[in-house]
Amino acid sequence: MESAFFPNKVKQSFNYLIPLIFGGIGVLAFAPFSLKFLIIPSYSYLICSLLLDAKDSYKRTLVMWTIGHWGIGVSWIIVSVYYYGNIGYIASSIVYMLFLILILLFAVAPIRLFKIKKEYPLNLHSALYISSVFILLELSRDFYFGGFPWLVPGTVGIDTILSIAFPLIGVAGVSFVIYLLSAVIAMSWNNNRKISYVFLTLSFLILIPSNPHTEEAGETTLKISLVQPSLDPQLKFNRGYKTEIEGALLTLTNKIQNESDLIIWPEVELPYSYNSKQFKELKNKINPSTELITGIWLFEENKLYNSLISIKSDEIYKKRHLVPFGEYIPFKSILNPLLNYFGAPISDISPGTSNQEPISINNDIKAAPLICYDIVFANDVRKAVKSSDFIINISNDSWFGGSLGPYQHLEIARIRAIENNRWIARSTNDGFTAFINNKGTIVSLMPKYQQGSLTNEISLIKSSTIYSEYGYYVTYLFSIIYIFITLSLYLWSKLRN
Repeated sequence: MESAFFPNKVKQSFNYLIPLIFGGIGVLAFAPFSLKFLIIPSYSYLICSLLLDAKDSYKRTLVMWTIGHWGIGVSWIIVSVYYYGNIGYIASSIVYMLFLILILLFAVAPIRLFKIKKEYPLNLHSALYISSVFILLELSRDFYFGGFPWLVPGTVGIDTILSIAFPLIGVAGVSFVIYLLSAVIAMSWNNNRKISYVFLTLSFLILIPSNPHTEEAGETTLKISLVQPSLDPQLKFNRGYKTEIEGALLTLTNKIQNESDLIIWPEVELPYSYNSKQFKELKNKINPSTELITGIWLFEENKLYNSLISIKSDEIYKKRHLVPFGEYIPFKSILNPLLNYFGAPISDISPGTSNQEPISINNDIKAAPLICYDIVFANDVRKAVKSSDFIINISNDSWFGGSLGPYQHLEIARIRAIENNRWIARSTNDGFTAFINNKGTIVSLMPKYQQGSLTNEISLIKSSTIYSEYGYYVTYLFSIIYIFITLSLYLWSKLRN
């Protein structure tokens, strides 16, 4: 009896372990690992288990794949909440688990609603249907909880032949290709394994690292310096630490102000607000002719904004997209009592509006300002860039610690550069501060935890891409129409029978 019991236990363990592993290997396709091909077997397994498998084991697959993929891929949430809230690992872990439950309910579980029936043929039509379902669920992540378009499969197309598609169809279009390849492999695995092997080989070949881009030079250039102070954010609001923060920023700035057209400080590095006496005193210490942009808190009409300001012109940009569980709490009425119980700080930051203007540099140059999480939203970046010559991205990735977060964040920024054919000047607190050219190549980069500055000349480019003109609408419109036609034909056949 014991010998029969233990093999069953081992089998049950494998039934839980396999979806966990397949979810986890998908994370290895993203930075910093960049084993890009692994995104294909990860999603092929998910598609096979949720849409094609008639067994009741799909619930187990849902939970375990989500834990493996999202649990590992966004594990930086624990680090971020722990440092940001200073509430201990137990409370941070609870917030993290709540987030995974929300992802499971809204991003993964709905896939099962579109399950393919047994009698439906497994062909290219089915593969396109599955890809359309996945792409619409990917789009939905732009909206719920304020948006969380992280771990987008199309991201793995960076540094491969697929990256030539970014200026044409954006990251969503590349995601569609990933889903399509995964669906074909999943459908043919049990019926015609030779086809699976062919498409696995094809997937491997198109996801081999390569750089198919050639840099496009702009008509004019701008010399920019990025400051990385690399200071401990936990000490920012200590009374005595203010002098050290100002000293580090001003010392680094004074060294470079005569050689740069523009200097950029990172996101909310200063321990006081735009409205404060301390900020006015700081402005008096800066050469009035210096073009300097910094992140700063702004109080306006009883609201707090995470903002970016031009010291010279006083132009202000307010961060549009707030980080879930960091800068705002989804389902406040439900979760606030729980977070209060653990002593977690409840953020009360307000988002900026969607119709903000570019920042002017030297009067005639326009920069699209983006703060931290803003750069993750492809369609909003596309709209902001239309009337701009380059992108300014300030961030405070120090809350990520040494997790996967900063690597993934930088990778996403590189894709925005390719999609919109614009240089990005990216200033962070403690890495990765970088200049990214209009083809997504990192021209210069300052490692994490290093204090200093980067200076580089960037090209100011006016030309747009097909994606920056039309966005992801073609991909999503195709998917909506395809799902509608597929479901209509299925219902029609049911009614006829």
